[in-house]
Amino acid sequence: MNLVAIGKVFSVFGLNGKVKFYPYIEDRDMKNFLNHDVWIGRNSKKVSKIRINSLSKMSNHQIMGFDGFDSVDKVKNLAGQMIYVDESELPSLKADEYYFYQLIESTVYYEDGSEAGIVTDVIRTGSNDVLVIGKEEILIPVIKDYILEMDLKSHRITVRKMEWF
Repeated sequence: MNLVAIGKVFSVFGLNGKVKFYPYIEDRDMKNFLNHDVWIGRNSKKVSKIRINSLSKMSNHQIMGFDGFDSVDKVKNLAGQMIYVDESELPSLKADEYYFYQLIESTVYYEDGSEAGIVTDVIRTGSNDVLVIGKEEILIPVIKDYILEMDLKSHRITVRKMEWF
């Protein structure tokens, strides 16, 4: 099994055992995991099986409930944990689409060949995604003006340097 993160629990919601969840996949794809067993943990090496029994959209995140979790006390320790699924369970992508996990840890190079750093995170802004690169947290919007090439198989991304660098 090759577990990949589909998002992160970031806080408790209400008093009945629900959590706020930030998805790393499209909202339309989240419904595939309703009433479905998934894995939860701080990393993909130490996980526990859990079943999603409710899911609703709220702003830029989801409200999620789990079987057997019906109070704040039962979910308060879930904050900061990731939800994982087997890679084979992810919906197919269209051309030029990607999952966040495919970008994380990719090496980013400027068009002159110099290395910008490693992708540490991807931020969903609504209008476009933004790559977070290196410890300096260089931010590169994922738009045609700045992304010159994305090779997901070799984990290599070539970008145009931002004008203020």
